[in-house]
Amino acid sequence: MIMISIVMPIYNCEKYLEQCIRSALKQTLKELELICVDDGSTDNSVQIIKRFQEQDTRIALFQQKNQGAGAARNLGIQKARGKYIAFLDADDFYLDSNALEKMVLACEKNHLGACAGFRREYQDNLLKDFYLYRDYFESGKNKEGVVLRYQDYQEEYYYQNYIFSLEILKKNGIIFPLYRRYQDAPFFLNAMVAIKEYLVLPLEFYAYRFPEEALTRKETYIEDTLKGIRDNIQIAQENQFYELEKKLVGRVGFEYAKGIVKGANEEVLELLHEIQTLVFGKDKKRVFAKLQANSFDNVCMLVEMNVKGIKLGDYFEGNGISDIAIYGLGNYGNIVIRELKKSGKITLYGVDQHIKMFPGIETGSLREANITCTDIIVTPMEDNENIVNMIKEVWQGNVWSLNKLLRQIMR
Repeated sequence: MIMISIVMPIYNCEKYLEQCIRSALKQTLKELELICVDDGSTDNSVQIIKRFQEQDTRIALFQQKNQGAGAARNLGIQKARGKYIAFLDADDFYLDSNALEKMVLACEKNHLGACAGFRREYQDNLLKDFYLYRDYFESGKNKEGVVLRYQDYQEEYYYQNYIFSLEILKKNGIIFPLYRRYQDAPFFLNAMVAIKEYLVLPLEFYAYRFPEEALTRKETYIEDTLKGIRDNIQIAQENQFYELEKKLVGRVGFEYAKGIVKGANEEVLELLHEIQTLVFGKDKKRVFAKLQANSFDNVCMLVEMNVKGIKLGDYFEGNGISDIAIYGLGNYGNIVIRELKKSGKITLYGVDQHIKMFPGIETGSLREANITCTDIIVTPMEDNENIVNMIKEVWQGNVWSLNKLLRQIMR
């Protein structure tokens, strides 16, 4: 009897594939199958898998034209024969060779449909602890594990940290939506809605290799990301997962903001309006923090401006202003600088307590910026009002909160 199926989508991962496969095959739980689904690789990934197949009959290989990781995982679910199923990305690896055996035994003993372990990030040849669930086990607490309800944790990421009952997934028709990005989060949320309760064990299970291009990935296939976020907001509302709903609003306003504004088009704007209606519609009684609401609002206005061909710098140019300081060179500082550079007549100056250099613009103190700049835009969303008031005490000219500036332009 196969106790667990490990599904591994593969696309041009020859550099890390051997380590990944070995970490699966050396698990002490021998009643497993490793389902490798090649998604149209053009490197030596398939040859590496076939070489391992010659040594271990538990490996199955399926090949498809490139359709994305979600489609590959769905094929894996379809082919899986185990009682439980896990998902392993081809550039990651398992840490503890006993992990799957312990997790399966724990599910069997406790009659639960899922079990999770710890996660560590692998970057620059170093393993770094990741926060997920560790606070439940501080000072040696809960050595045998802890049973949680999903409604008490409400996190939609990190599905690779879990094993799931294959029967529950198939009974409820739970698969990955065919999005090129963010397809894992709707899958995971649907799975946890069906499973309800799960066990967490204090074991080092999953090593996530943080790729160099991880941040730039957030700027690709942004329409699919918004579709996945929209799907999860709908699921969260249906199940009264209101903390998760707030996280998802934050995904739009912070985590994916740069990619959303950069990829602005009619479809992106339509998806944002759809999410906006879901979350902030007039019949909604839930109150969001000003930080969340203003950040979401900023993204919507910036996208709308791009779709309508309104340049952020048009307002300043129309008022004869050509030298502008940007306070805060983080997430929104990057966005504002990129948008203002579309206007070729504006000179920018950066001010940030922690970031002393920024490509393409001069940086320095508030006092130095005020020598050449008449206007300053305050971009940090956290504590924005207090920062604006602080700067007004020393700035000789106009001090703009980003949100108020955008509202002024969009009147």
